[in-house]
Amino acid sequence: MTKSRMASPAERGLRERVLGASPIPVGYRISYLANFFVGPVYAEISRSCGLARSEFVVLFCLRNVGELTAQDVCQITGRPKNSVSQAVTKLAAAGLIRRRTDEQDARRAILGLTTRGRELYERLIPLFRLREEQMLAVLTPREREQFERLLRKLTLRPDDWENAPVTERPDDPSETA
Repeated sequence: MTKSRMASPAERGLRERVLGASPIPVGYRISYLANFFVGPVYAEISRSCGLARSEFVVLFCLRNVGELTAQDVCQITGRPKNSVSQAVTKLAAAGLIRRRTDEQDARRAILGLTTRGRELYERLIPLFRLREEQMLAVLTPREREQFERLLRKLTLRPDDWENAPVTERPDDPSETA
């Protein structure tokens, strides 16, 4: 396994100034981690097989959920409709996904992975696993479990916060306890 280079004191100082004094410490740090987690992976995927982020996101959703519509992918991921639509068109043309008309609503297309799409997904997902290992390497097994529990709580919450207006204050959980 290749050792990561150590950040210089100047780099660590800059990072601490931005991340340590942020008026939005949690949100900004999550964004920071997400950027450095996916950026290098998507750059490698683009370089090695010409796949864009939205295209992999469609493959990811279809592989992990099963058949979906493009609208379902947008709702699950928060990706813009135009980028998902372009991804679906490109993936279908490449033979990585298939489209069929929804029997309940002929205006909608049901998307599914082809064998080629599934094989490509299986070839690419180890890059994400490796990057996740790199990101979490500083955590102990107990810290990883706790971090995963907290992420699960934030991401699988029942209140549909992601669709709330940014000007609306959230309910205080201590008031409902």
